[in-house]
Amino acid sequence: MAWWAWLIIWVVLGLGFFGMLAWLGYRLFRKGVAVMHALEELTDKVAQLNENIEELAPEEPAERAILIGYAETARRRELHLERKAELKQARREARIKRGKLLVNPETIPTIRKWTNAR
Repeated sequence: MAWWAWLIIWVVLGLGFFGMLAWLGYRLFRKGVAVMHALEELTDKVAQLNENIEELAPEEPAERAILIGYAETARRRELHLERKAELKQARREARIKRGKLLVNPETIPTIRKWTNAR
């Protein structure tokens, strides 16, 4: 093989190597930019949470159950259970309503009877 063939081979290999490095560097840069955008969104969300930290903090009961007595505690418990049951019923009715929308007589395919069926 002539010396110029070896020169062409090594030049092509070198250019390919630098091209691959440039391509990998570009991909790494794009991923870095995406990470920075995600980090920016995350810091915005954290800032919003920090602004609303008082609203998100769990409430401490004003009075302890032992101090207010059994009758008041039982009444509050009953109110809580009633609200919970109402929410459960509302969710059930919403599911039934969605189900009725899914099962519409116009959308159900009709059953065909094949003439050559045995």
